[in-house]
Amino acid sequence: MLEFQPGARAYLTEIRALSTDKDDNEVFVGLTITESLWYQNYLEASFSGTANRHDGSEEKYLALQDKHEEARRTILAAESLMRTQSPSIQ
Repeated sequence: MLEFQPGARAYLTEIRALSTDKDDNEVFVGLTITESLWYQNYLEASFSGTANRHDGSEEKYLALQDKHEEARRTILAAESLMRTQSPSIQ
């Protein structure tokens, strides 16, 4: 299970970084629950200075980061397109 402080959760939700999978697990957009848990643990280790960057973990992190960001940007682009195609009636 992903764990966030309330402020972090609000920020990640606002930037469309979080979603739920078919089993109703909270995940990082574009990642599975297993990938999301690994990604979050790696980020925490990286921020605390304890991440092992010589065992292939950094490459795995970068691949997951790319996968996550591509999915997140797709969502943002779709939302932007919907706003331009359906302007609010004022």
